[in-house]
Amino acid sequence: MAVQGIFRKRGLTEIINLICLITGIFIIILLPLKKEIWYDETVSILISKGISPDTRLLFADNTPVSSATLHQFNTIPHVFEATVSDNANSFIYNLGLHGYTLLCGNTIADYMWFSKLIAIATLIAFWFMCKLFFNNNIFTSAAILLLSTDIDFIAMSHEIRAYAMGILFITMAAINFYKFMYRADKPVWLFLTGLLSVAAVLCHFLTVYIVLVFLVMLACNKGRALLTAKNIIATGIPVLLIAAYFLGTYPGLQTMSRQNHEIQERALAAGFSNFEVMIRAMKFTAVNLKIVLPSFIGSKLVIIMSFLLAIALYMAGIKLAIDKEQKRNLHLLFAFSTVSSIFLALLCVKSHHYTALYYRYFSFCLPFCCLFVAYLLYVFFTSPRMKKSVAAGIGVLFIVPSLLLFVQWVKSTRPVQKYNFTDVARIITASGYNKIEVPQWRDAFLTNALLPDGYKIDYFRNPAATEFTVFKAEGITKIPVIRNDE
Repeated sequence: MAVQGIFRKRGLTEIINLICLITGIFIIILLPLKKEIWYDETVSILISKGISPDTRLLFADNTPVSSATLHQFNTIPHVFEATVSDNANSFIYNLGLHGYTLLCGNTIADYMWFSKLIAIATLIAFWFMCKLFFNNNIFTSAAILLLSTDIDFIAMSHEIRAYAMGILFITMAAINFYKFMYRADKPVWLFLTGLLSVAAVLCHFLTVYIVLVFLVMLACNKGRALLTAKNIIATGIPVLLIAAYFLGTYPGLQTMSRQNHEIQERALAAGFSNFEVMIRAMKFTAVNLKIVLPSFIGSKLVIIMSFLLAIALYMAGIKLAIDKEQKRNLHLLFAFSTVSSIFLALLCVKSHHYTALYYRYFSFCLPFCCLFVAYLLYVFFTSPRMKKSVAAGIGVLFIVPSLLLFVQWVKSTRPVQKYNFTDVARIITASGYNKIEVPQWRDAFLTNALLPDGYKIDYFRNPAATEFTVFKAEGITKIPVIRNDE
């Protein structure tokens, strides 16, 4: 086959794949060059410490609150309560971050490394998923290269949010789904598909759009197999788990509903267009499928042409596929890659605002998009009806602009400091301050979440204050407040 002609020695191909995997891991480790947190990350930090939006109501102004008092919230029951109080989303991530920081510390690097380790695990899981499709040939390297240089994947790999963990669990679920669908009807693979899908949903609710593809494919292709006693148990346990969670977190789901209603009301004044939804969905579809020209040129014509090119290449792949397995895999990966655009666009149409078409919400389809592109190239190279020079040109069309976009992103990304609480925590620990006056109780909570466990300090709230004031026997220090909650 043509693929074997690229690297005839299988051992060499495996070494190159391993080098690409290690390179991807190093990219995750090294980036970003500088880390600044934003509002949603502060929410994750506080919830992982058992601090909910309502915790501030427990304390009165000008009454001291000790770090020991705040540490009492740092328990699993309080993490669960804080998750529900927020909107019930991301419980497993919040729980994981809680445990990780108890073991490893509370610096901003510690919080970030939790996501980095998850992203590294995702890249390794992705490597195993590629093996199912490529049997470790050279196109595994192409898929890994595309994912590890995807700017959204790398951005999520250091963000103190649940996206990286959601990507990990949905990737692992997909591996077991594929094995159950196309290798053998083993109940254990079906059970792991369901269990990991539940874990993904409990990391972030929007992973459900990938889970929907699992459900449709299973119902259409494995309907009878699902009705055996073992498979009923294998699917029933995950269903009971997710049902129990939603039942127990119903108040949080109501909060999410109110939040969505508030967004909808604010968006009414801005106007809404179904055509704009379609254009935005097309842009995300094209860029996620590595036709990245719309990232450089955002005109509607470029977006439409890029989207049509992605569809045309998919159709060409179906035409050139040499067997049913290649066609099946292309259809499957294309469904995984594009369901996000369809699902999120429909959410926008239903809610009459564009919030759902947000780049972070597409994160969960990124491994499938990269695998689809690599598999499409594999089909082109293995087809006797396509010249290898043309296949190579298409490969350049996908890979080179994607790498250029990645390089441009690395060079141009300059994070803006929206919070200086890491600096405040550093000053406190370096100088041994034991008392601080803050303008808001949330300032105290966030500062405490960044201090070492066991550090003793008392917090006072002065609503009239415009600065942090830290006290020591030798005197006081004023620190400006940087707090951008947008």
